[in-house]
Amino acid sequence: MEDEVLARLNKENTLTLTSQHQYYNDTSGLPELRKAVANFLTRHHKPSEAISPENLVVMNGLTACLDALSHTLCDPGDVVITPTPVYGRIFTNFYDRAGATVVPLPCQEMENFALKEEDLKSLIKQYLDDGQRVRVFVLLHPHNPLGHVYSTEQLRNIMKICAQYKIHIVIDEIYAFSIHDRSTHFNSVLGMESLPDPQRTHVLWGFSKDFSIPGFRIGVIHSTNPWVLSCLRTLSHYHSSPPLTQHAAASLLSDVEWCDDFYVPTNKNKLAAAYKKACEYLEASGVKVHKTVAGIFLWVNMQAFLDECNEENEMALFMMFLKGGVCLLPGKKLYCAHPGWYRIVFSVKENVLEEGLTRIQAVLSKWKKSKESRSR
Repeated sequence: MEDEVLARLNKENTLTLTSQHQYYNDTSGLPELRKAVANFLTRHHKPSEAISPENLVVMNGLTACLDALSHTLCDPGDVVITPTPVYGRIFTNFYDRAGATVVPLPCQEMENFALKEEDLKSLIKQYLDDGQRVRVFVLLHPHNPLGHVYSTEQLRNIMKICAQYKIHIVIDEIYAFSIHDRSTHFNSVLGMESLPDPQRTHVLWGFSKDFSIPGFRIGVIHSTNPWVLSCLRTLSHYHSSPPLTQHAAASLLSDVEWCDDFYVPTNKNKLAAAYKKACEYLEASGVKVHKTVAGIFLWVNMQAFLDECNEENEMALFMMFLKGGVCLLPGKKLYCAHPGWYRIVFSVKENVLEEGLTRIQAVLSKWKKSKESRSR
């Protein structure tokens, strides 16, 4: 969708500047952008009460948002739990400056990488019994790399567990509008009523993935906790997003006809087509594909191509892919407990996708021949 977004951004009057853009602005987000985001999320997630711009803080990307939340919620040594495999920066975002200890909650391959509520409760108890403070639970919804979308019932049950132990829950919804399965309905936490602990529930969203503009560096935190919002607004002095990009982003979201009637459905259709094409090609090459409904990734099982299923062989195949001119992120980098899994980005232009898939097949063919020669 790069071309479609660029065409809209270059449309006349999108970047009409006024004198206000020459001066200091509210570092927690331009009022026009916070209003546009609130209206956009309200239209699509349909909460019983409209989302208030006053509950939103804008920062320069979701990495900055997570870093700011780590400062706000955690003391050094506090425990943060997240299901794995997962986007690896979750670990660094909470550790690098806040010094929190990020603990994986391994989801099992044999259980289709399902998030088990009893496993979460058991892990929380384990650290509490050890005298440690469990402060935050982080959930990517839709999930990266698994492509899972969680039901309202499961989200509520997870929130009840966190509420029971007074744990803040951070829901990262950066792929909320990247649902490529037409039969799947995305249940945003922002659209749920009667949250178990609303003061400890914080939701993130941004433009990088759903609107294909990571260069804009715009992420948004939604919270109803006055203390959290006060801290985040203070930290926004160090994480502010440029007013000009905020102005352009507000223009996109405020164009309801373009945004709702064209961009969002077109993006989903293109993702669905690319996902189908990539799955069919890889499965024909002998690769097992974990079925997903959302996001921009394929989560694939290549254990059958490894001599032995261990991290050493996983990384060796990863290096072979790099030499073959294609990058598949190994599961080790995503804290996967089971070697032999890789993440593939499929949300690229059609010619790039076709070339990437061709290179993957070529590498696997070469690897397979090498494996056969080693076994003689």
